[in-house]
Amino acid sequence: MMPEMAAKLYISVSKNDIEMKEFILRFGRMVVIASSCFLLGITNASAQKVLRKSENMRPVWLVSKTPETTNETFHYQLVEAENESLEKARHDCLLALSRYIEQAWKISGEAETDIRMEQKNGAYKESSVYNFHYKIENEEINVTTTKYDEYWEYVYYPGGGRYHCYVLFGVADVPAPRFDRLSFTRKYGVRGMVRSLIVPGWGQMYKGSTAKGLCILGGEVLLAGGIIASESLRSSYVKKMHEQPKHQQTYNTKADNWENVRNVCIGAAAALYVYNLIDAIVMNGRKRAVVHKPVQFAMYPSAGECNGISFALNF
Repeated sequence: MMPEMAAKLYISVSKNDIEMKEFILRFGRMVVIASSCFLLGITNASAQKVLRKSENMRPVWLVSKTPETTNETFHYQLVEAENESLEKARHDCLLALSRYIEQAWKISGEAETDIRMEQKNGAYKESSVYNFHYKIENEEINVTTTKYDEYWEYVYYPGGGRYHCYVLFGVADVPAPRFDRLSFTRKYGVRGMVRSLIVPGWGQMYKGSTAKGLCILGGEVLLAGGIIASESLRSSYVKKMHEQPKHQQTYNTKADNWENVRNVCIGAAAALYVYNLIDAIVMNGRKRAVVHKPVQFAMYPSAGECNGISFALNF
């Protein structure tokens, strides 16, 4: 009987050791796969590299969608261009916008661009309002646009570097447009925290930090897997400890070890979850647009006790 019991014990311990080795191997494979994907991304990105950029992250209007207009007198339009210098890239954006207006308004002919300039503190500053004048035979068409925001990157290529410029414009659809007033912010309030409260890392991805969000989500998944696996092994050793009292001490030690592993995973998961919430509400995200009601300035004659001109400022 003793040799048979010893054989059973040896087989039992060997099975648990195999389970432990399989768990470690699976965890190691997951780490290797994640590292390989990261290194592959770096290798692919090495051919062209962004050396400088106007913002840490691309704005929302560039990566996802433009803001929604509050009226039908204009629409938002994104244009882009690239050149050796930033000023030339900006100028090419105006040319691209002019070509877009010609197609949208079905205009044929030569276009003249009037860039308004304003003087401030003795220096000239380019205004955000651009008027495009088009002449078709005896008819003249004026299209007003306004520049809302700009984002640029200096990209290095094997043959040299170039500036990529992206500009968000408002383009008039009628002769007297009412452009929305936009302000830009990197704050998201509780929107990010609520998402991270539901799914760890979701708030970071919502604010534009996709890599950080995926790392948080992946970390929580790995730690959850560690909690489940370690608890399963601990329960297995506890069960064997009751089934084989003579080897209670051996199984008890192994059960305690896996309990410690489980507790460490629980603590790490809790700490990562708390960090996830704090980061989601504190850290800035992609620059997003906040739409305000348009302002319209009107001037009209008035009659009464005193004739004159009345001014109206409509919000």
